[in-house]
Amino acid sequence: MSKNTIFSLLLFICALLIIVRVIPPSVDENLALVLSKSRSNITNINHSRNISDTRTVMIDKVELNQDNRFKHPVLGVLGWTEDFYADIESRFRVTEKGRYRFMVGSDDGFSLKIDNKRLCQYPKDRPFSKQSCYRLLDVGEHTLTLSYFQGFGNSGLTLEAGLANGAKPKFWGEDISGIEYIVE
Repeated sequence: MSKNTIFSLLLFICALLIIVRVIPPSVDENLALVLSKSRSNITNINHSRNISDTRTVMIDKVELNQDNRFKHPVLGVLGWTEDFYADIESRFRVTEKGRYRFMVGSDDGFSLKIDNKRLCQYPKDRPFSKQSCYRLLDVGEHTLTLSYFQGFGNSGLTLEAGLANGAKPKFWGEDISGIEYIVE
């Protein structure tokens, strides 16, 4: 093998590594996460909003609790470190009527609604904790709305769901038995 061939191969490998490093990570974009920075301190999910900045990030699942930060496992840190809201509105179709379990994990407060009816909430600051909520869902289209706030300190948000028949819940956005996401 000549020196030119080896040098060309090394240049190709370096170029490939640079391209891989420059291309941002991506996921299947099936959920819109709206992040809103508050101008003031937030201590309650029902606090009136005074927003200074808003951005939308497309995510694949609601698993935003890596290293006690508001961090996606692939996309990395999302949002700000304190005083922000995160909102997800997701349309879905139930294909199997039944009692469904929704398990919200949050470090600070959240509110979960289905078809504009509150399913559960934790309105104040807290360390990361999970709360299970149940709802009988008929076959057809529904809308899930999840609102979250981060005051200060550690942060994180997860949403898992599944039939309440003992099946292991999966992160919202993943394949869940009896649920189909409506992506527009």
